[in-house]
Amino acid sequence: MVTGAGAGIGRELAVALGEAGALVGAVDVDGVGLGETVERVRGRGGRVLGVVGDAADSERMREVSAEVVGAFGGVDVLINNAGRLFYGGVGESEVEDFEVVMRANLGAAVASTKAFLPYVVESSGGRIANISSAYGLIGVGGAAPYTAAKFAVRGFSESLRSELRGRPNVAVSCVYPGGVKTGIAWSALAAAGVDARKAAERFDRVVARTEPRVAARVVLNGVARGRSRVLIGADAVLADAVARLAGGQYEKLIRLVVRG
Repeated sequence: MVTGAGAGIGRELAVALGEAGALVGAVDVDGVGLGETVERVRGRGGRVLGVVGDAADSERMREVSAEVVGAFGGVDVLINNAGRLFYGGVGESEVEDFEVVMRANLGAAVASTKAFLPYVVESSGGRIANISSAYGLIGVGGAAPYTAAKFAVRGFSESLRSELRGRPNVAVSCVYPGGVKTGIAWSALAAAGVDARKAAERFDRVVARTEPRVAARVVLNGVARGRSRVLIGADAVLADAVARLAGGQYEKLIRLVVRG
């Protein structure tokens, strides 16, 4: 089961799973994008059930889980990929911005997990993967709502992993992508007064480095191995290393690296 499957990494995950012979459940709030994903999976010989829905809507996700399980008989793997990027720091952002971004990222992971967890734990090789971000490893200025949400996804993942530790048949992974060449920059939300177009152009020019198909393969390899932490891209690896080595002083080290 892949949420946020209508574009980007989610689409590539669905396609790769279909190519590998998996029965794929795919959900996205964007029906048009989801339809294109379904066509691509089927065009490569995969079997897929596409369901339109908001991954952060708990009632809708319970309906989706019932439909997917009814069609395929169960769910072994859940990849919580749904989320939204946001441009804006604490000063520019309203409280409502934080609430919206938290719902789109943490809320989607929680609602989907609650809907599918009963089925995943029944699997002999259950896997749950939550997509956080390199911004879930380090906090940077100018993206406070998004950073807070992705740190929350990380905390949720680690808590869930701890709770399921007594179930050796289930593994929980948290995925930390750096900049990936998807449309996420252009579908991002933004605080009032922030030039979203300028921010998106900079993201594509400076940040986005990894191809989405490559990112999907890294995710699936890490999830298959049950790795607790999956890093995508050199920028995510750097963020992880800096946070581990520098501790609370990582911001100073990051500034030095960027200036260098």
